[in-house]
Formats: sequence, structure tokens, C-alpha cells
Amino acid sequence: MKIIVLALTFLLMPLLLRAEEYDFRYDRYGDIYLYTDKGKERVVIVRTGKTPGDQETIFESRLTRSDAGIYVTPQGTIFRLKQLKEPIINDENRHINSGDCQLTVSGRGAEFTRLKPKMPVVELGDTPPLVYLGVKANLKLLHP
Repeated sequence: MKIIVLALTFLLMPLLLRAEEYDFRYDRYGDIYLYTDKGKERVVIVRTGKTPGDQETIFESRLTRSDAGIYVTPQGTIFRLKQLKEPIINDENRHINSGDCQLTVSGRGAEFTRLKPKMPVVELGDTPPLVYLGVKANLKLLHP
């Protein structure tokens, strides 16, 4: 019996270990999704509407991890992930700009210059521009 339990545990372990996925909700209909699975790192910034299927992808790029919590696009835009000591809650109901993780977007070059004016403005809270609050999430329950 112990062998069966060990075998099942060993076989199911990859399914139980999930990549870290983060959701930074900047307003009622917009999210920044950061996927940090090794070798599959990427960022997606979306804007949705009240109508189902009404979704616009503002930005999407694969990322490379350059240091602990720092992810860089191929063209040099930087997404810096920081774990906060305590969560900051600006909207307890919809979780807008709330959470225990902080994402700061920065960079230089043509890609960042094009992206910066498109970056969403946070609806609630007093975070500086290009700084977003969010949580580690199970994005299979959400729609990126």
C-alpha cells in the first residue's frame, strides 16, 4: 500500500507544482498577468469590457528572468516583481490595485517608449505611475 501511495505521489507531483502566476488588477476591467514559469516567462496586459469576449490585448511579450524578481522583454522593458511584507488593500470587493505583490514597469528604448503611454492608470490607491499591486493567482480560473 505504501508503494502505491508513493508511486501516485511521485506521478502527480508535477501536476501539483504550479508555476507562479500573478494578477495585477489596475481597474475594474483591466489586468496585467505575469507568468513566471521557468522557460515560459511572459507578460500580458489586457483590457476587457462588460460584454463577454470584449477584450483588447494592450501588450504581450515573452520575458527572460535576469535576477530575482526581475523579468526583461527581448527589447529591454523591465518588469520588477516585489513581495510586500503586508498586503495593501485599496478595494476589498473587486481587488483593484490591491495585494501583497508589487509590479514596477520601467525601461529604455523604442519598445518602452511605445508602451509607456499605453500603460494603464491605476483606478484606486496612491501608487506612483507604472507601479501596480496584485496577488499570486491561479490564472486557470481567470481569462488572460
